[in-house]
Amino acid sequence: MFCNRILGTTHHGTYKKVVDVPLLREELTARSIRCIAKDGVEIEIDVYEDLQEGDIVAETDFNVYAIKIYVPKKKPEQEQRPAFKSYL
Repeated sequence: MFCNRILGTTHHGTYKKVVDVPLLREELTARSIRCIAKDGVEIEIDVYEDLQEGDIVAETDFNVYAIKIYVPKKKPEQEQRPAFKSYL
């Protein structure tokens, strides 16, 4: 799907099923983005506005595709041993 404008926002409510389009916070200010929605649909976003969470970027007969800020989980760091000095 191709998006060249923001169609609305989910904050005002919608009668269709909302499908999340996960984006990193840094990608919200990019002008041209390609991403994959949660249902597997590839979406190309080419807008000249900053995106916000809840913006509807695409619409079908039954679904609307809305921006969702994605925060990746941190990987557990390697087991770190406490640094201490032995005076013995």
